[in-house]
Amino acid sequence: MPIIQRPYVPPEDNVPQEDSYEKPGDTQSPDGQSGDPITFYCDSMHILSSLYSAVLFFGELMEEREPILRARIKVSPQMLKAIALLTSKHVREYEEAVGPITLPEQVYSAWEIEPEKE
Repeated sequence: MPIIQRPYVPPEDNVPQEDSYEKPGDTQSPDGQSGDPITFYCDSMHILSSLYSAVLFFGELMEEREPILRARIKVSPQMLKAIALLTSKHVREYEEAVGPITLPEQVYSAWEIEPEKE
């Protein structure tokens, strides 16, 4: 079976609305103090962006089920760029230390991006 990587798209292309979004990792206590941060596995993501903000959706693909939305994070375009720069730095350092990370061609075509030049 071929590996097919596709971006996380909320079921039926419906972006969860603020009032309907369940916060599975909401650790706010009644007194307003934060609890421990959540940790979850993510194997798919989707990004929506506009002039003033971006929303990162992190999900988990499930066999024979709709993907599960694990987190939705709203950021500014500036923070989105900072995330891109920082993650690129960490990937570059990892590859220098361990070796290249290869992705299947399906990843590039699903996200409509060009493979990196070596």
